[in-house]
Amino acid sequence: METPPPELRRDPVTGVWSILATGRSRRPGAVPGAGAEPACPFCPGNEGLTPPEVWAAGRDGSPPDTPGWTVRVVPNLYPAFMPEARGRGWRRGTRTGRPARGEHEVIVNSPHHDRSLGDMEPAEAAGLLRAWRERYRHFASRPSVKHVQIIINHKREAGASLDHPHTQVFVMPMVPRAVADELREFRRFPGGKCPLCASVEEAREDKRTVAENGTCTCFVPYAARGPFEMRLAPLHHQPDFAAVEDGVLADMAELLIRTLGGLSKVLGNPAYNLWLHSSPCDGKDHRRYHWHVEVVPRIIVSAGFELSTGMCLNVLAPEEAARLIRQACA
Repeated sequence: METPPPELRRDPVTGVWSILATGRSRRPGAVPGAGAEPACPFCPGNEGLTPPEVWAAGRDGSPPDTPGWTVRVVPNLYPAFMPEARGRGWRRGTRTGRPARGEHEVIVNSPHHDRSLGDMEPAEAAGLLRAWRERYRHFASRPSVKHVQIIINHKREAGASLDHPHTQVFVMPMVPRAVADELREFRRFPGGKCPLCASVEEAREDKRTVAENGTCTCFVPYAARGPFEMRLAPLHHQPDFAAVEDGVLADMAELLIRTLGGLSKVLGNPAYNLWLHSSPCDGKDHRRYHWHVEVVPRIIVSAGFELSTGMCLNVLAPEEAARLIRQACA
């Protein structure tokens, strides 16, 4: 039976939107006991196991869908958003929904099966972040796109269905709640200032800064949701990731390598989720926003309190978490 295209559904009690994408249940590792891919589709030589590539870096004359790349981008074989998901939204009683029209790509971070972002050389990591920017720019310029979400799920415990390190790009027809909530906080911050810029200064005062370099900083948030959560941002206020310069990308790449390496030393290569938040590409004025990267290690389990209240319980002081990672980075 043909899999229906994904759709967005809104819960009338919470106002939360969910994506119904039943096709993703077929991806490798999604169902326990369903077996695994006979070969890694992201390793060089196995390009035929993925959809045709849409972008690649590092090729020196080699044709598409062959080895010779340093970063490779393909459509996700099990998308949460699809360009074919067309049609109008609907409302039937409390049942509100709309087609999940958009795109969903995979960026293969490198040809190396066991090289995570934290293990990369600086030039490699900078090349990966340039690929993020390239795909972000490609989609953000489309009038139908409202938000581009870039994420890394590191290890199975964080949601990765394949071990080969990769990035996912979700191209969305709406601004998700997490970003909308941040936009609200940026707008309401006193004096028209930026709460992230202010947080950077306060993190220095509280010794919650993990590391800094010429243009970027990493710190543990004052109200961290869990142990060892980290936030990385450019020191200079900048709303839109599409406008970031190569030098800032290189500094962000270096800082990610350093801080993820420190996190690995402290926790023994933990599973983590990493995501980029940039201002939406919905055509509105978001100049007060400040793009940033967040890293959340998956070392605690959300339980009844967290799920029932939407609040978080953190068992480690952010100042202590910052001290431990900072020492490991030294």
